[in-house]
Amino acid sequence: MTRIVIRGATLVDGTGHDPEARDLVVEDGRIAAAPGPGRAVRADMVIDGSGTTLLPGLTDAHVHMGIVGRPPSLQGERSLVEYVLIVKQVIEQTLLDGFTTVRDAGGLEPVWARMVEDGRIRGPRILPSGSMITQTGGHGDFRAAHEAVHRHSPIPGILASPEVVDGPDAVRRAVREQLRRGATQVKLFVSGGVVSPTDPLDSIQFSVAEIAAAVEVAASWGTYVLVHAHTSPAMRNAVEAGARSIEHGSILDEETAERIVAAGAFIVPTLIVLDPPAAMSDRMPSLTTAEEAKLARVSAASRGSVRLARDAGIPLGSGSDLIGPDQAGRAWEIVEKARVIGPMAAIESATRVNAVLFGLSDRIGTLEPGKDADLILVRGDALARIDAIAEPDGVPLVMRRGAIVRDDEGRASAG
Repeated sequence: MTRIVIRGATLVDGTGHDPEARDLVVEDGRIAAAPGPGRAVRADMVIDGSGTTLLPGLTDAHVHMGIVGRPPSLQGERSLVEYVLIVKQVIEQTLLDGFTTVRDAGGLEPVWARMVEDGRIRGPRILPSGSMITQTGGHGDFRAAHEAVHRHSPIPGILASPEVVDGPDAVRRAVREQLRRGATQVKLFVSGGVVSPTDPLDSIQFSVAEIAAAVEVAASWGTYVLVHAHTSPAMRNAVEAGARSIEHGSILDEETAERIVAAGAFIVPTLIVLDPPAAMSDRMPSLTTAEEAKLARVSAASRGSVRLARDAGIPLGSGSDLIGPDQAGRAWEIVEKARVIGPMAAIESATRVNAVLFGLSDRIGTLEPGKDADLILVRGDALARIDAIAEPDGVPLVMRRGAIVRDDEGRASAG
């Protein structure tokens, strides 16, 4: 049995408890105990946590690690060889940034998740959604108005391009196909979006019956449906049909918030793609005039919707929604959310709440005995200065399942 003790850090365990100066003991990849100060614990390895905050490993409920080009093409103008190498880099960087579990919200072939679990790529635990499912003319139908033929089709094992389907039976087939290929949950577009050529933002996409067909198939596999939904009418359709996770939730009204609470669903806001911080703005894709107008409308309403969701009691997850070849800095989403709901709630959204959403609360999300030793050290007091969590040198140590994958300052030493 290998025992690692993290000493001298301020522990924020993700449960809502006040920060505490406590050691943390890790044994064989699991959290074993959090003894109080001054209690001697034998260790094979000691990690010096002085001057840092110890947090659960971060999670992200809305990544697109397989979308490294601007839609409609997942890879842009790159060859498939270049595409594969860039996706590998994105996966590896995500772990180094402190994200130990992510849910891919579409565009990443499930084989990537298997390669991480097999140890062939060093990355976070990945929960893949496979190809996103859209209706004709929906947010995932990236044809220009004059085009009749889809230019970009999925290539199973490499590219998880959107599936365009219509009608409950076609939706069922598409969902079954994603689950067959290894998706752990399924993603549908049910409202208009910003970066798509033909759909108005207010368009309601897929009927309740079509969404319910997806929910039925997902439930038969023991999983759930997440939906892209910016507007309240689309959100109401989704929860009526049984969707579990509403992505974006940007334009929320009180009636819809009440229905979401009654349904026991989650909202995963994605704020940094609406108003990216200066550290990321040069990496965001350029938009057309029509797309800029849609983005301005969504951005104007999003923070108020997050406050309304919080006040209504809707569980708020955390997702970044980054695309492109450079997806470093996804923790800025936590920083932006902290400006709306406070640092502790923002951290919990990216740890404990996401873990419940994923159905993994018995494994991750809090630093409690028996859970996976997924954890990070953040420089300084993370609650007093939350920005450190997103800065390039702000996370000097990352551990996944008890293995140290980043130790910039040599804080680990033999016990």
